[in-house]
Amino acid sequence: MELLPTAEFVRTLPHGTVFASAHLTDTEGRPLMLRSVYDPELWQLAGGNLDFGEDPWGCARREVREETGLVLPEEPGRLLTVMFAPPVGELPFKIGFVFDGGVLDAEQLASIRLDPAEHTAFKVQSLGAWAAELSPRRLRFVESVDGARRSGRASYLSLGPIGG
Repeated sequence: MELLPTAEFVRTLPHGTVFASAHLTDTEGRPLMLRSVYDPELWQLAGGNLDFGEDPWGCARREVREETGLVLPEEPGRLLTVMFAPPVGELPFKIGFVFDGGVLDAEQLASIRLDPAEHTAFKVQSLGAWAAELSPRRLRFVESVDGARRSGRASYLSLGPIGG
């Protein structure tokens, strides 16, 4: 069997995006979420898409710093969740890595400085309270991440098609 030239072979592979996030909580274990500028109904973990040449933990660290002003350690936090979402319309599939970003005390929470180009607010509250504000799909994601942290076992979450 003849091998394809590299560029041709790469075109045969599925294409997707990769993101990385950090799961940060307060001292009571309540998740920190950021409100998106692009969709005021959307609350999300601190994180974003990988840049070229970046690894997932490096991306999570960069995004947390850019979005909140907080600096995560160089040593990776424990991997909590790997998430897969299939393609939607013209958007490719998405794979995400969520790391344990640690526990924030009151002083650290007070020091958060949001990037106004990306987020308008941040909030820390219980999963029960988040259930009233998040879509079922996003709540499932946050519950998976939180459960992985509490259990000490990483989770794999395949979200399936939107509406599915």
